[in-house]
Amino acid sequence: LVCSEEPKTLAEAERIVSIGKAHAWQVTDIKETEQRRAPYAPFTTSTLQQAASTRLGFSPSRTMGAAQKLYEAGHITYMRTDSTTMSAVAVQSILACIAKEYGKEYVEQRTYKTKSKSAQEAHEAIRPTHIGKRSAGTTDDQKRLYELIWDRAVSSQMADAVMKRTKVVANVSGSTESIPDFSANGSRVLFPGWLAVDTRARGEDVEVPPLTPGD
Repeated sequence: LVCSEEPKTLAEAERIVSIGKAHAWQVTDIKETEQRRAPYAPFTTSTLQQAASTRLGFSPSRTMGAAQKLYEAGHITYMRTDSTTMSAVAVQSILACIAKEYGKEYVEQRTYKTKSKSAQEAHEAIRPTHIGKRSAGTTDDQKRLYELIWDRAVSSQMADAVMKRTKVVANVSGSTESIPDFSANGSRVLFPGWLAVDTRARGEDVEVPPLTPGD
């Protein structure tokens, strides 16, 4: 929770803390808006390096070393590419996999355009060569990177996630002294869509439970 008014003095801050600790809290207001969250495009070299750094803690050289081995073993397409396009055959294979594993309501075929005008599109986006292979690689680095690539390729062809963006406002109850409102912003998943596959992307949002004023 964040205080709606920044205390101007230490004494005021201490007063707010003291009252807050001494009383029960309740929800005073809730503002909700529905929002759709679209999946990410399949990986290019640069986006693979960024995601591997953020999610796996890999340096670019560590990422490319593992990707090179996966490519040489035939598990992924060429790992040096600026393209976000996947072949028609690969897309159809992915769509069939999604329908079978998650249901037709999760399927949404998408085409991604490469943003860079100077992009080298001789190669596809980085994707698994066989979508039916959920795990691949001989080392932990390779296996973790392959999972990241599989998740991104498959989730790129899935329906939007539907979220409830929520602002919860709360204050103390039963106090003779007033303090500023406190609020928290977060979201609630109504339909997971592509987040059912790319579950780590779900953690990028603060999730709040269903609440009503008075709770």
